[in-house]
Amino acid sequence: MSGTSDLGLSLASLFAEREARRRQEREAEEQLKQREREELAAFKKRLEDFQLDEDKVRVVLDRIRRAFDRGETELQLTSFPSTFCSDSGRAIINADLPPINRPKEPQADAEPAWIATLPAGGRVVYDYWKTNLKPGGFQFSARILNYKEGRPGDIGLFFSWPKNAPDA
Repeated sequence: MSGTSDLGLSLASLFAEREARRRQEREAEEQLKQREREELAAFKKRLEDFQLDEDKVRVVLDRIRRAFDRGETELQLTSFPSTFCSDSGRAIINADLPPINRPKEPQADAEPAWIATLPAGGRVVYDYWKTNLKPGGFQFSARILNYKEGRPGDIGLFFSWPKNAPDA
């Protein structure tokens, strides 16, 4: 039996092995969460710094044409976490509700309040829409795409248009 002494087992070694595995799993999970936080921060910075150029406009206009040809009535431009908005998406949730205090003078071309809560890149897209696409009959909107744990999750920005020419 002298050759079998390596086959022993102790509770102390089992507990130590299990704890080592759990520690490795926690470290791997924390590394993954850190990488996700870094990617999210980089995405937020890209949205804040977003600028339109001819190539980006051309790509979006081509996407609109393809969606239109397929009979669709909207195109989702992008989505991002509601936490990127200055109010975590509350103004977008309440966009269709009537104001608590009615304005004295109706404002025909007033911009929606939620525009001011978007990352800076959202404002760039809104300004492009207002100048170039709105006169052609397109709409611009934002909406909450999902709810996570009862809170607004992701927000989508959309260009839309009517299904039929008489509706335009």
